[in-house]
Amino acid sequence: MENNKESSEVKTKNITLDSIIGWIFGVIVGITGIVNIFSDPLAGLLFILAAVITLPPTNKYLKEKMHISLSKGVKIVLVLVFLGIAGSQMGEKAKSEVTQNTTQSTQKVEEVVDLPKVTAKQIVDDYKANEVSADAKYKGKEFEISGVVETIGKDIMDTPYIALESYEYAIVDKVQCMFNKGSEAELATVSKGQKITLKGEISGKLGNILVKRCEIVN
Repeated sequence: MENNKESSEVKTKNITLDSIIGWIFGVIVGITGIVNIFSDPLAGLLFILAAVITLPPTNKYLKEKMHISLSKGVKIVLVLVFLGIAGSQMGEKAKSEVTQNTTQSTQKVEEVVDLPKVTAKQIVDDYKANEVSADAKYKGKEFEISGVVETIGKDIMDTPYIALESYEYAIVDKVQCMFNKGSEAELATVSKGQKITLKGEISGKLGNILVKRCEIVN
């Protein structure tokens, strides 16, 4: 009778403060590791290892299956080491990304600041005076070009362009700025006679003085 009575008793689990803290900490750190595993695999893996060490089932498995018992001090040291390395890894990556973004931003600013400025008429004058010398000065280089809009249209390849005024009644010797296809909406806001500043790479003279990959500055 006593044996039956004992077998019918429900076994109770001993829930301690350490186990509660272990579960809470392990779940939070584990989720952090899973979130970071794709963006930073090493840091994510270290977070997951720190979480696994603190979870109560891990301690039970090590004790029952592998006969290893980790003291509270050892677990704390391992967790701190894993989290420290993971934090350092993430910090280095973040620092590298910030440095890279800053460098790229600085380069873009420098490109804008250092871009030489010239008027359309000055380019035309230089090509009229000496085409060889003008090619050496302009060809293959990017400039900010200011002038007055004379024509807005498309060439035979359906490429949109803006031609800037040079001299009255001039048929050629104009600065013709070619835009990428798809820029029609932007060019639709431009009017003949408007003062404008464009930027692009001067590709030399072919009737008109051609400027490729043009963009409107203002």
